[in-house]
Amino acid sequence: MLEENKALVRRYYHETMGDLSGIEEIVALTFADHHFPPEMPPGPAGVRKFFTEFVGGIFSDARIEIDFLLAEGDKVDCHFGFYARHTGDGAGIAPRGNSIRLSAISTFRIADGRLAEAWEIYDSGSMVQQMQAEETA
Repeated sequence: MLEENKALVRRYYHETMGDLSGIEEIVALTFADHHFPPEMPPGPAGVRKFFTEFVGGIFSDARIEIDFLLAEGDKVDCHFGFYARHTGDGAGIAPRGNSIRLSAISTFRIADGRLAEAWEIYDSGSMVQQMQAEETA
């Protein structure tokens, strides 16, 4: 069961960095990601809105590289890197085309074979610094 839960999280990130066509099979109708802005609806609609309008409106060429997954009971921790280019207005910062690299950890709760809840931590200060940088390498 733990390996199935890890596979579900891998699939979630594959879908969110893709066209989101299979997201209804992955997240519960009541799925709540506690790091999404409060105006995001629950379930697949919220995931779609967050990754197309919020992430997709600020960043292009976005990808997630999973470093490792830890599973216990109904929880999976995903340690990953988020890579993208800052090409849209976000956090009041005009786009400069800077490359962004963030380390993050998401914790997912699985219920009835779908993702039910998620929490995420990342270094938002580093993200803002990278977005504001005058030049990137």
